[in-house]
Amino acid sequence: MTENRLRPATAVFVAIVATTLMTLAPAAPAVAAPLPPGELVGAEALGLLRTRTVLVAGASGRNGRVVLRQLVQLGIKARGMTRDAAAARAEVGDQFDWVEADVTKPETLAAAFQGVDVVISAVATSMPVGGNRPERVDYEGTVNLARAAKAAGVKRFVIITSSSSGQKNHFLNYIGGNVLIWKKRAEEALMSSGLEYVIVGPAAIDDSPGGLRPIRMFPRDKYQRGMVINRDDLATVVITAAALPAAANRTFSVASGTAPAVADWSRSFGRMPRE
Repeated sequence: MTENRLRPATAVFVAIVATTLMTLAPAAPAVAAPLPPGELVGAEALGLLRTRTVLVAGASGRNGRVVLRQLVQLGIKARGMTRDAAAARAEVGDQFDWVEADVTKPETLAAAFQGVDVVISAVATSMPVGGNRPERVDYEGTVNLARAAKAAGVKRFVIITSSSSGQKNHFLNYIGGNVLIWKKRAEEALMSSGLEYVIVGPAAIDDSPGGLRPIRMFPRDKYQRGMVINRDDLATVVITAAALPAAANRTFSVASGTAPAVADWSRSFGRMPRE
């Protein structure tokens, strides 16, 4: 009898405890929606770029194609430069304005630069030796691009290099034909070209979604191994750098932060060093 009389009371007690625990338990954190590229690039940069033509050198590469796609998505007139336009149309898309030229053959570049206001160079090689080694592509290719840009009256030249550019005892030099040495030489050639430039050294690059984490710019001597940025956000950085006056002649590293993305990240351009 006693046992039967206690059961309803016990059930009520359990229900009260369960309800209380549910009330006190923290809610699952909401996943923030990604900020769209247009919001991250910002109205000022978009307003400037929509009156200009941007040439993306190395546009069929892993970084270049993301830059090209984002430019077109933002309504900016963009031209993709590649060594093999037919292959680029098949692999990246035939909706883009492709032009065929080779940075190791300067005589092919003039036509690609006709009517161009801004250059974004995503040119890089993965071949440590041979005709497409870093000396020929990363360094001499940049020299050739800079000369063609200057001859064409280009307003700004943005280059994607490396946060480790110039380091001599880096493992990438041993497996990549002194690639970091040649990247630094390329930067020096660009800085001495007389062109307005921006040198962007990304952290390690991955293919995670963009617009979710804050974009962090900082002097390259503050770069640490393990930092990462995704290709979408890297594209946002170089596109914004192609336009904003505060980015002119700056050299910096870029990586992702850990908090939710913010739209005013580009204020940091004015605090980046000029080498």
